[in-house]
Parts: sequence; structure tokens; C-alpha cells
Amino acid sequence: MNHTWKTAHEDFDSGKMDGFVYSEGNILTLCYFDGGDIPRYWNVAKSYTLCDRYFTSVMSESAPNHLYLVAGTAGGLLDDRVPQTLTFPPIFEQLDLHGISWRVYSKQSWYQNFEYVQNNARASKNFSPSSQFALDVQSGTLADVCWIVGAPGGDEHPPKNVQTGQNSVIDDIVNPLGTSKYWDSSVIFITWDDYGGFYDHVSPPQVDEYGYGFRVPCLIVSPYARAGYVDSVVNDHTSILKFIEKRYSLDSLSSRDGSANDFSEAFDFSSAQHPFVKF
Repeated sequence: MNHTWKTAHEDFDSGKMDGFVYSEGNILTLCYFDGGDIPRYWNVAKSYTLCDRYFTSVMSESAPNHLYLVAGTAGGLLDDRVPQTLTFPPIFEQLDLHGISWRVYSKQSWYQNFEYVQNNARASKNFSPSSQFALDVQSGTLADVCWIVGAPGGDEHPPKNVQTGQNSVIDDIVNPLGTSKYWDSSVIFITWDDYGGFYDHVSPPQVDEYGYGFRVPCLIVSPYARAGYVDSVVNDHTSILKFIEKRYSLDSLSSRDGSANDFSEAFDFSSAQHPFVKF
């Protein structure tokens, strides 16, 4: 379904949240999925942390939200037409500067459009298909920080089968990491880049001219995540960036990640680790 800048703002209707049926032109905008449809996601939420006030960073399409996730800004971009070169810095640069390994697993090339990546031969090698993630876990070569953009075995974008995407997220990402040597020091954030045209009654706070956009699910899977916890603190894609910055003592990249919440409320680092159980 449609989720452009124009349609999203018609859906939003100055906070009334009443334009979805008319602007989307598709009654499926009122569709939802419950525990019978996506039981494995449901079970993850019951076992770990579910964020119910997690918003997209931009009230628009996928690409701007992907960029906020690693750079704290989209440089004013409002759609998926990403310039060949992005001149603002991604977090990759600071990670390299501090000797922190990183890798992006994706079929999508947007992150390779950063000028830093294009001008840095070492950084340009840190990109692999999503299917490589489980292999790197198995071989013990996983980087300190990883982004997996799109599960290798399924796409949940309408009208695709969300169960196929769910199964790939669990079978190709969560279970391999959870049953590996990395589990004891891992945090997995599972989220979606934009709202996909689906109705939501919760009006997103407007922090600036670009967002927030509509809510999307966010699941936090970790031995330190609060079990069965519903996190109702306001977070967005830059909160994941802020979590990385805090963990590795890195500088903020923009005012957005500088003021973002860092998910502290979702963790208990003083408690004993709970063992991973396959889903």
C-alpha cells in the first residue's frame, strides 16, 4: 500500500489520524495481524521486550528512515530516490575510527551511497547479502555491530506473506544468533522501516518538519532485555543509533540522535542472564 510523504501526511491529517481509508485507496489499510497470524513474533514479544511507542523517524518512505538509522538524518530526503552520493557522515566512520568492527547485510545499496564508504576501500568491503549473516555467526566471524536490512528468506511488504518474512527473521537471524557463542553479549533489535500504509490510531509526536512518522513494531531480544516487558517510552530509529553510540562512547551525528532515548528502560544489566530458547 502507499506510504509516500504525501499520502502519509493525508493519513495523519494534522494528528486526527482519520485519512487512511481515503488516501490509501485500499481497505486493507485497516488490516491487522494477531497471534494466530504471526505466532513466532508474538512469542518473541512475550519472552523479551515489545516497544509500543516506537515511531519511524520520517513520515514517509523507506529510504529516509533507513538513513536515520545509521546517520541520524536523511539530509532532507523525502522518498526512495537516494542520491548517488550522500555527503553527510554515517556511524560507520566513527566505528572505524575507534576500531569497532561493523557489517551491513543487505541486497539494498543505499548505505553504499555514503561518500565515506565510496572513498574508503576498507569500509566498502563491509557489505554482504543477508544470507551471509547466519554463516558468519556459525564461523565465529561476526562483527561488533551489524545491520541486517531485509530478512534473507522473505519480504513482508504488502501484499507479500508476512509469515514467510517472520519465519526468515526467526530462522535465519534470531535462532542462529541465540544458539551461538555470541548470545551472552548480544542485543537484537527487530523493527520495520516504515508503516507500510497500515492504519494506526496513535498520533506520532512531531519533533521537527520530517517526523516522527507512524509507529512500527520493535522487538528487543537479548539476555538483558526485560522479559515480557512492554516498553512505552517514546523511541524511534535514532534510538537504536543512540544505543550504539552510548555502548561505544561515540559522538552524536545530529540533533535527532543527540536527543533520542537510548532504550535504557528496556534492559536490566544487573540481572542474571536468561538462557535463549529457540522459537
